[in-house]
Amino acid sequence: MIGKSRRLGRLLVGEQKRCVLIPLDHGGWLGPVRGLDHPQAIVEAVIKGGANALLISPGFYKAVAPVVPPTVGIVLRISLTAGLSVAGTQETPIASLETALRLDADAIAVSVFFGRPGDIEIYRWLAQLADASQAYEMPVVAEMMPPPDNFYDPKAIAHAARIGMELGADIVKTNYCGDIEAFRQVVAAAPVPIIVAGGPSDGGQDTTLTVARDAIKAGAVGVAFGRRVWQADDPEGVTRQLKEVIFSDN
Repeated sequence: MIGKSRRLGRLLVGEQKRCVLIPLDHGGWLGPVRGLDHPQAIVEAVIKGGANALLISPGFYKAVAPVVPPTVGIVLRISLTAGLSVAGTQETPIASLETALRLDADAIAVSVFFGRPGDIEIYRWLAQLADASQAYEMPVVAEMMPPPDNFYDPKAIAHAARIGMELGADIVKTNYCGDIEAFRQVVAAAPVPIIVAGGPSDGGQDTTLTVARDAIKAGAVGVAFGRRVWQADDPEGVTRQLKEVIFSDN
């Protein structure tokens, strides 16, 4: 498993094996909104702030590759939400395992939004990818999201995360439920590295850092904060503070 270990080593770093993953993959869903309208600039800012990995689409990666150091991990999103489509409520495959290998990515990422139309199809595709990736030692990051009416319910989050683990994902990205003890049960129920999604940037910087700190206390290995970072007035500064929180044992 040398290939997988080397790739995971760029995603989960340091003695604590933790991760500051910045998703910059919202453009297909939200469009070129402020914060994503200048791809190279936002990438330079979050890397300077200390992000050790990026979650990006193939096209975005090609646009920013000149400013991405080889030490920064690349989680390649191969499913994307089509924001302009009336059917754009679920992820749609946009690339393949071969794409990730060709671009020398460190992992592939697929999202499953349970409770939305098409969830079983994308679930089936993720399972096939998780199986096929083993032959190439390509890590799989599964973003497993509960149904909308239970989006932050710890039991639903644990169930979604467990499905990702059962499918063979190497890392699961999911919601934080807002309670440290309850999230510890999520971590225990899905014994793979768990990364917490950021969601909307409501609540400001203090809330962002509190969520990150509590998630680490609960056993998460890191965060995947997108809008909380690139919608901020100072993305570099927010990333730097997140890094301090994630890699602190306080």
